[in-house]
Amino acid sequence: MSIARILLISCLSLGIVSAAQAEDVYKWVDSNGVTHYGDGPQAAKQNNATMINVQTPKMGNVPVSTSSSYTPPRPNVRTGFGLQNINYSISIASPADGEEIRANNGTIIVSANISPKPQGNYAVRVFVDNSLFASSTNTQRVEVEGVPRGEHTIMVKLQTQDGKIIASEPIKVTVLRVAVGRK
Repeated sequence: MSIARILLISCLSLGIVSAAQAEDVYKWVDSNGVTHYGDGPQAAKQNNATMINVQTPKMGNVPVSTSSSYTPPRPNVRTGFGLQNINYSISIASPADGEEIRANNGTIIVSANISPKPQGNYAVRVFVDNSLFASSTNTQRVEVEGVPRGEHTIMVKLQTQDGKIIASEPIKVTVLRVAVGRK
């Protein structure tokens, strides 16, 4: 028998013996109530430990699950969104600058033109006299409620998914509301 063969058989034998010894795991609780685990028989005897049965994983093929309940996550098709340098513009399509709007209940509709149309989620926010009055997501038409009568400055702001905020030029409108009970 050659020396290489003897060394190979010795190494394999030691691996099998150490793998068998590695299965012996001991558990004990110290005086402070802390649970400890170890694989040394000396520590096990000193601490009055109990042996735990640990299963060694079997070598070979891993069984493939045939369950259809797992659905893999959808890949993010917009990877890198926000890293693009897109110049958006937003303007107010309606109402027109200087328009008088009859809104007895104080509700007006503001439509915006956005170019180019943002990919992903975006928000359109309507400001009346520099105060946020309404907001909508993924639409260019916003219903604004509670606008008092009188002259107001309206501005829309676009916030894209990547955090960019683009503001429109402000327009002036006059909201006409019927006053009930005034003499």
